[in-house]
Amino acid sequence: MLDSGANLPRDDEFDRAARELLPHTVELCTDYVGNVLIQRLAERAASALRLALVQRVAPHMATIGVHKNGTWAVQKLIDCAEPGEQRRLIVSHLRAFVPQLLLDQLGNYVVQGCLKFGCTAANDESNQFVFDAIHARCLEVAQGRFGARAMRTCLESTSASRLQQKLVAVALVTNAATLATNPNGHLLITWLLDASRFQGRMRVLAHQLAPHLRYLATHKLGAAAIGKLVDQAFEPDARDLILNTLFFNPDPSVLDDVLADHVQGVQVVLRVLQGSAIGDAEKARIADRVRSALDSYRRSSGSGTTNAAMQRLSDLVASTLAHSQPVYPPAMPSVAHR
Repeated sequence: MLDSGANLPRDDEFDRAARELLPHTVELCTDYVGNVLIQRLAERAASALRLALVQRVAPHMATIGVHKNGTWAVQKLIDCAEPGEQRRLIVSHLRAFVPQLLLDQLGNYVVQGCLKFGCTAANDESNQFVFDAIHARCLEVAQGRFGARAMRTCLESTSASRLQQKLVAVALVTNAATLATNPNGHLLITWLLDASRFQGRMRVLAHQLAPHLRYLATHKLGAAAIGKLVDQAFEPDARDLILNTLFFNPDPSVLDDVLADHVQGVQVVLRVLQGSAIGDAEKARIADRVRSALDSYRRSSGSGTTNAAMQRLSDLVASTLAHSQPVYPPAMPSVAHR
């Protein structure tokens, strides 16, 4: 009866049927067929009737939103909600459950649906509550499989303001050392580095990551983040902080520990010496420091360089130092004086 088609009921028949269903809307939301009925009501109901529907469902939205059937009914109600009381009800009842919903396979779409409420509306009916929750529980949500991807969608949404993006970016920087080595959190650190376009982002991230360089440079995901900071010329002070911490640290064990990791650590050093953002003079200085560390490593291990990555690094260091030596013109033959 309520499906779209040729034999649509008259408005009075539709309203009468809808009002008879109102007391049962919560139960219908989670029903295999009933959720479709609620979706049709949300689409076709007049404003007053839709408000009554939202009033019935809103207190249970968080629970229904993670149900395999109920989530479709909730998403449709959110999509059809009008500015004013309908959206205020939805926001007030979802606000406390945003982190849990973002971490859920179905619930994260419920939260994403609220982005269309916009950032310019009154605070009690805008999408600001989504970004406030992400900021407050960033570390927890960003490490979740669905949470991290939902966060990225929120950040990339055209409904997100620059100020809202910055609010989340602050939380990402604060937790950068942990997120950089998490397979889900790493997606958000990559967004911050590559897509956010915030001025100074490299600098603040470098200050957060530098104290943990020994661990990050020997981790697959952490090494990727360090590589992005080093191989860029937009913020040279961020690059220099990482380079000085790794190669010219008063504690030489930092570089020693990185070189001891033949899988990730050596690759980080190779990337530095092969990068285009570092000048030849600086590469020569770094190569000289790496040569000393490799000599010390060989002496302490009592063996030669047998690992392929280490051999490649040794060859690159030798080549870098050879090319850095000044080349003098040949001496002119002396002229005999009479």
